[in-house]
Amino acid sequence: MKRLIPTMILVILCIGGFWFASSKDFFKEKPPEAPALVNVKKEEVAGYTIKKGDTVIELQQKDGGWTMIRPSAIPLNAVQPAGWIDSFNAVKKDKIVDENPSDLTQFGLNPPAQEFSIKLTNGTTHTLSVGSPVAVQGYYYAKFGGSPEVFQISESTLTSLAKQQIDFMEKRPIQLNYEQVRALSVDWKGHKWTLTKSEPDKKSYEANWKLGDKEVKGVDASGYLDKTAFLSTEQLAKPASEVKGLAQPELRIEIQTAGEDGKETSTVYVGKVENDNVWIAKQGGEWAFAVPASAIQELADKDKEAPAEQK
Repeated sequence: MKRLIPTMILVILCIGGFWFASSKDFFKEKPPEAPALVNVKKEEVAGYTIKKGDTVIELQQKDGGWTMIRPSAIPLNAVQPAGWIDSFNAVKKDKIVDENPSDLTQFGLNPPAQEFSIKLTNGTTHTLSVGSPVAVQGYYYAKFGGSPEVFQISESTLTSLAKQQIDFMEKRPIQLNYEQVRALSVDWKGHKWTLTKSEPDKKSYEANWKLGDKEVKGVDASGYLDKTAFLSTEQLAKPASEVKGLAQPELRIEIQTAGEDGKETSTVYVGKVENDNVWIAKQGGEWAFAVPASAIQELADKDKEAPAEQK
């Protein structure tokens, strides 16, 4: 009998394990993942619109470049316009609610609260209509194209599509390629410093630099470049021609760069104070960006930091 005890214990453990696995649906096949509603190729998209109430955002693509048509033109981020198409392609039905409802009003779809439409170069249009939130938190009623079927989509899916105008905008007024920078000069209300690369053949973080007459290691020099490149706005850009006083700026940033052929060029950005912001524009450029004056002050004071403090 004693010899059978280990076997009996093993059998009991196996039965218990099988029961536990069964209770957790380990042996049930997972339902197949819902397919995407549509899969469009980015190069075949002529444009798209995002509509919520009276607010309409419209972007058009031509020759691989994007332009915002409505509500107004802005400098577009290099990634966001095409990235929105990825979000549209990722839309899936989380659950079918009604295959042929008699009244769409009960779902907030007559008229829809929000609409997202993609138009292809061949004239085809795909439209996702979104209505009221579902009683179960985190989902919304939706329908696609001319199909009468009402289904649910997740709130995260809706959030990825329901972008605002500023979400598509390039928020950084200064674009830097660190490896091409040969010198950076900042003049803010008369306080000026210049960072110069002493070893142009080395990587920016490996090279020695000079801040005036002071030697600066590459790791510390990166802090100056970071502060410049990370200047950013949370307001819509406006035409540089609308900023008064740029001809007499309080801020002047000059960046000397070298291309692959070794030819050096100089780019100048100027800024004018307005309340708590500094409107920065590239000389000869189309757009101006409102950057907090505190961020400009931090950049200007960068030369006062000890190397260990520089970030």
